[in-house]
Amino acid sequence: MFGRKKKDAQKEKKAFVDLNDYKAPMHAQSDAKIKVVEVLSHRDLKAVTDMAYRGNIMVLDFSRFADDDSVKRDMARRLLEIAVDLEGSFTEVSGSLMILSPSGLSIDKLRITYRE
Repeated sequence: MFGRKKKDAQKEKKAFVDLNDYKAPMHAQSDAKIKVVEVLSHRDLKAVTDMAYRGNIMVLDFSRFADDDSVKRDMARRLLEIAVDLEGSFTEVSGSLMILSPSGLSIDKLRITYRE
């Protein structure tokens, strides 16, 4: 009766596993890319929309348009609707640069200041 417990205790002894040689994948493979697009006209919005729905991060250059251009405002409004539909993010970085990201990838605008 007492000898049986000693054998069970020996079986419960845990083995040491060295994980130094284990190579885990560093990142998951994805077909998504960062696409930088110079928007020239309202017709470009269709291609931008298609690329965004494929999960790409869209960096959009609107430098061809003036800041108060109604076409630019209309396209920005449409891109915001696409971001809501994708559950993604849309932001204007500057007067001529906008970013549209897919779901699960938020955009943070930061201003870095140095204090000495």
